[in-house]
Amino acid sequence: MKLPRENDIGKIEYKLILSDVSEERLQELATQMKYRIEEGGGEAIYVIGVSDDGDVIGLNKEDLEHTIDVLEKIAKMINSKIVHKRIVEIRKDKYVADLLIRLHKSDLPIQVNVAVMGHINAGKSTITGTLILGKLDDGNGALRAMIARYLHEVISGRTSSITLRILGFDDEGIIVNHSCRDPLDEAEVTIKSSKIVRLIDLGGHERYLRTTLKGLMGYETDYVMLVVGSDDGLSIMGKEHLAVASVLKYPVFIVITKIDKFPKERVNQIINDIRNVLRIPGINRFVMEVNDEDDLLNAIIGVKTGRVVPIFKVSNVSGEGIGLLTRFLYLLPPRKIITQSNDTLVYIDEIYNVSGVGPVVLGSVVRGKVHPNDTVYIGPVDGGEFLQAKVKSIQINRVFVDEANQGSIATFAIQGVNREVLRKGMILAENNKPKATQSFTAKVIVLHHPTTIKEGYVATLHLYTIRQAVKFEKIARGLLRTGESSEVELKFLYRPEYIEKGQIFIFREGRTRGLGIVTGINS
Repeated sequence: MKLPRENDIGKIEYKLILSDVSEERLQELATQMKYRIEEGGGEAIYVIGVSDDGDVIGLNKEDLEHTIDVLEKIAKMINSKIVHKRIVEIRKDKYVADLLIRLHKSDLPIQVNVAVMGHINAGKSTITGTLILGKLDDGNGALRAMIARYLHEVISGRTSSITLRILGFDDEGIIVNHSCRDPLDEAEVTIKSSKIVRLIDLGGHERYLRTTLKGLMGYETDYVMLVVGSDDGLSIMGKEHLAVASVLKYPVFIVITKIDKFPKERVNQIINDIRNVLRIPGINRFVMEVNDEDDLLNAIIGVKTGRVVPIFKVSNVSGEGIGLLTRFLYLLPPRKIITQSNDTLVYIDEIYNVSGVGPVVLGSVVRGKVHPNDTVYIGPVDGGEFLQAKVKSIQINRVFVDEANQGSIATFAIQGVNREVLRKGMILAENNKPKATQSFTAKVIVLHHPTTIKEGYVATLHLYTIRQAVKFEKIARGLLRTGESSEVELKFLYRPEYIEKGQIFIFREGRTRGLGIVTGINS
């Protein structure tokens, strides 16, 4: 038995045995644990009974328990706690253990954002309902109707909007939603949870692709959960969702639903189809079937690399596989590394006018931190200017907080600007007054186009929450066809926007799909 060799970087630490540890050594191990937790965004996984080379050696019960006691003592030294422990006997009287250690550094739980994608009728909303409500489906979409946002979604059975739902866990890995008076009450779930997985349910029909792209790029997504129905298999839209997630470098895991309705041969055929798609150059990923708890640690290690795609097989009617998927979501670590930046940037997605409060905006914190009473800049307005405003209060999951940091999706009550001037795609920034741009240069690659792209071509650009038509003013190689790349100069058609060098975007028009990275900002 062997695991991958221990990496000096990351959240996973192997420990063979800890015995007769001196005070000086305890301090060194505490520093090491703190580093692992910082790498994991607030969590670390310790595997006991394994060498640095990944050899699974195992310990007797006494040595294993003593090593765990030492790690518990070390965790307390850095204000952390062992919140999950699993012990496995690998052979007679030899055991290994994996521990999930979590930093208790604030009142707010650790958050992981998971975009739920897939073709219509694959079961995206139903699996979300099963997890959050703790109920099984009747086979006719009862759970889907219970979590839909709008009447027409209940009637049509199609998700046409972006539905944000939170799945809360306590320190034991138990879903707290199930014990709440209302499992959809974000405030109660947040207060009771030590970790939250935010499920961003996106539309599956091609006509809602622009909304799907906005949800994928605008909410600081950590992982993509691609849902594939056993009836339709990996459809054209499913392949497109998988390709988009792959080219944007999101770690992906796949959930095959409705396995109670079809024989194993059908499910195996779908897995082979997925395997063949993942082998395509440009995607180049490996499939890993998760069949039991022994596979979970390798699935976590693999999905973090971005090269491994774990596959879960579930039934929302019988409940098969739901427990394994739940445990995986509980162990799934935050992906983004927190940067110590004072240059705050928030992209605005929704705007509300709350009676007695005034303008309120929902946005994703790309970097930095925002506090109540901070003075910020909001814009650009149609002329490209930025307006000065003040943050009156902040809520995360309907709970008032004293800080919104990188990776958070929060609402900000704003003072000093009128609701009428606010729009999606604006930013909220601190410190230095930002500058908007009308045109910029980028390196683009055409993923699909039926003919030839020439100068003057117009497409819709998606970058965070920005969605606006751009014109290809100049193409370095003159023409662009499917699979080709070039340096191009692009111009926003209607108003200037705030973008930065290095940001990734998608452009689309009809069946055309392309990917780009901003290489320069024109003044």
